[in-house]
Amino acid sequence: MFIPCPKIPNKKKSELLKGPSNFGFSVYDSISLVDTKHWDSIVGFGSEFLKIPYLTVLEKERPDNMNFRYAIIYDKEKPIAIAYFQLIDFTSDSFGTIKKSEQRDACTIVSDYLKKQLTQHLKWGADLLNMRLLICGNACISGEHGFTVIPDTNKKEVVDALAEIIYSINKAEKLGGKIAVVLIKDFYNSSVKYTNEFEEYQYHDFLVEPNMVLNIKWNTFEDYLDAMSKKYRNRAKNIIKKGSSIVRKDFSSADITINAKEILSLYNNVHLKAKFRMASLTPSYFAEMKKVLGNQFNFVGYYFDKKIIGFRTSFILENRIEAHFIGIDYSVNKELDIYQNILYDYVKESLQNKAKQLFLGRTASEIKSTLGAEALELTCFIRHRNPLSNQIIKPFVDYLKPSEWVPRNPFKEINM
Repeated sequence: MFIPCPKIPNKKKSELLKGPSNFGFSVYDSISLVDTKHWDSIVGFGSEFLKIPYLTVLEKERPDNMNFRYAIIYDKEKPIAIAYFQLIDFTSDSFGTIKKSEQRDACTIVSDYLKKQLTQHLKWGADLLNMRLLICGNACISGEHGFTVIPDTNKKEVVDALAEIIYSINKAEKLGGKIAVVLIKDFYNSSVKYTNEFEEYQYHDFLVEPNMVLNIKWNTFEDYLDAMSKKYRNRAKNIIKKGSSIVRKDFSSADITINAKEILSLYNNVHLKAKFRMASLTPSYFAEMKKVLGNQFNFVGYYFDKKIIGFRTSFILENRIEAHFIGIDYSVNKELDIYQNILYDYVKESLQNKAKQLFLGRTASEIKSTLGAEALELTCFIRHRNPLSNQIIKPFVDYLKPSEWVPRNPFKEINM
């Protein structure tokens, strides 16, 4: 459905004095419904994670608590931008699951805070509390994957149109449950010149854990190790030696399906340790991704004593590798250094594919810096729709903020 943008609600009064916008938009609740010709005419100018095959898999294998919205923005009749949204439902049961964590870590503390804030609300009869979060972007991937704009378009005006789209989605979702929080993620510093426009709509910016990125400057893995100082080169060799008994196997879609139970268990070992979990993947997610994307999606199983003890996944993109989800059997992780070997295998994969960059994602920033990865700051924008949602989301925001860590430089001074 095409909707014109006569003005943008919720903006400062002075801004509402602008003339009517030429922008309009269409919003869809399934990727199968979008105008593929218009979508594809824009997607090439931005994120590969807005391409229809990937979004089709994500929608098909979506977590139970996640739905999607897709928007095409028009200047008169010309498509100029596309936007991707995820709707995530949190229930009181979800908070309870977090609270049952065996260790009293920060996640448990966050859960206790939530329970305290929700107690009075639950007494009012909301036993099945349903808090809805609307994300412009992708909860499964770090980086700028929320919208793409054609060149020579005023991005600040596109932000205005995004604000109108969010307003329209909010109105449309009232019957299914009001959206409590809107999150727009993740922007690099180079985008600040236009993303600050979100503040005009009462969004608040905050930093999250950085995306760790290794710039590839070598032809072979041996060249990469030679570029390191003696301390880090010996460290890398010792890690690789510890993992020498690990057998790697490239999985087909059928292999993933056959080993689905073990893969899910390994995935959950890592997933349940995460700071903040918006949603959990389905068991068939990896198999379907491999089936649809083929060589653009790699799944490598790690075996020891004929038993699968880990896996890693990655997207093979133009000029870069994007590390994706991993799984680990922590009972043998110390013995085999599975996690560190996975990281070095990502470097090897990048070199084999002649990639210019390796995106390692968030978490374990200090360990990833020992590989030579550098931190790229990421900024998100958030808006709370009422005081209760503000109290609920505050501990999540605080916990998503970057933790302190010490950057390491493994390379010789001449390579700094």
